[in-house]
Amino acid sequence: MAADGDAVWDEWLRITRFLQGARLAFARENDMWASLQIQGPVKLAVSEPKGKYQVALDDHLAAVQDDETLFASVLIHSYALAESAAADQLSMSARAFRGIEDWGHRLLDTEGKAWSDLRAGLAGAVEVAVVRNAFAHGTRVIDGAANRRLVAAGGVNMPAGTVVSLTYDALQVYRECLRHLLNLGGVKRSP
Repeated sequence: MAADGDAVWDEWLRITRFLQGARLAFARENDMWASLQIQGPVKLAVSEPKGKYQVALDDHLAAVQDDETLFASVLIHSYALAESAAADQLSMSARAFRGIEDWGHRLLDTEGKAWSDLRAGLAGAVEVAVVRNAFAHGTRVIDGAANRRLVAAGGVNMPAGTVVSLTYDALQVYRECLRHLLNLGGVKRSP
């Protein structure tokens, strides 16, 4: 059974709106607290059914200024959606895949396409997967296996121990790579 392209792209749009909405909300939160010109320590608290959450204002602001965690969350969700859509398109279980190299190749092959048709190529797709993994596994560091994977795909050499960072611009490039791969593999909106 082929992936429901409309459902995939509706979810893609929902993730995009979450990203942009969170960026707006975080910027507004920072601006609001800055405009108050508060001097001295301040604690914020929220009551919840199972207790109370308290945080120092400085720690709260550090959290809403942590763009990288937001970007990583969006990348992880975007990658999971792309992999799941590929599995549906290929009528396979995502657990059967051996990385984006495998599911991407299979997806492209079904449409008579090759890695050379993907603007980012195999190297770009593998970089998306490696960066996603660094964040998804909580290390934010390239290990030896990830470096070998990048090099084998013709990508940049990121030696083991390289700390991965994620900017808004890089996130956009990675999401575009995934979007393009899905489109080339036949996961499209209905006309």
